[in-house]
Amino acid sequence: MWKSAAAIAALLGAASVAHAETITDPAQVAAKLHFWAQETGEPVYYGEVREVSKRTKQVLGHYQCLAIAFIKFENGVFQYAHKMWDKSKDGSCHYEDVTSKKVGNHGACVKDSEAGFGKAVGTAHMSKSNIDYEHSIFRAIDTNTRQVGETAACIPPKGASAGLISIKIEDGRFTLISSYPLDYEVDIEPQDPKNPPTKSVF
Repeated sequence: MWKSAAAIAALLGAASVAHAETITDPAQVAAKLHFWAQETGEPVYYGEVREVSKRTKQVLGHYQCLAIAFIKFENGVFQYAHKMWDKSKDGSCHYEDVTSKKVGNHGACVKDSEAGFGKAVGTAHMSKSNIDYEHSIFRAIDTNTRQVGETAACIPPKGASAGLISIKIEDGRFTLISSYPLDYEVDIEPQDPKNPPTKSVF
């Protein structure tokens, strides 16, 4: 059934208000995300990591391309799998063609069938058939201790993490700033990793 112009305008207005909403409470952030432990699918979020000024905390330019899958959220702690890699020479992250680029960063204790450290060329393809999400030790965003990174269970005795400066959903993006300092941003609309974005997500 066709909707009236007024009805369409009202829907668009509601969508833009929701899009402009800023959410900073961890539980409310989690409520907007899709988690592998709760989904039959394998939602993956795409975006990029950016440099952050140590002095002003201002977000600067591109650092690396990013794909992230949230595994679960319990008691204020997000568990996640991620991969980061360099842009291609044409300036694109090429989310749809990642097997030819070396993965620069991913979880040290994630059981991943297609990721290598050192000089190995890996892939940013993230799927449940590729990543053992039921048995891996994932990185964590602990909003209680304000830490982000590898847990003590992965790297004893204290893990390897940075401080959590902020976490929020704003303007259609999930954004996290760590004390490294780096800014992690992904489009809030998850994608099927078998059909990743073919263009820049921002």
